[in-house]
Amino acid sequence: MHPNTNTMLIIVSVAVALMLAGFGLRDRNLGLLLMGIGLIVAIATIVYKAYITFSSFY
Repeated sequence: MHPNTNTMLIIVSVAVALMLAGFGLRDRNLGLLLMGIGLIVAIATIVYKAYITFSSFY
């Protein structure tokens, strides 16, 4: 397993945990903030994987 894959697995796990905690508190501003941060982290993981994949061609 590539070392970057382990990093991505940890990041995705944290993102899912943040979104789950935020969904549990969705009636408060804190819950919406946690869901937003989790979504941003999940999208950042996709961008990170694309960077790893496409930067190896050069």
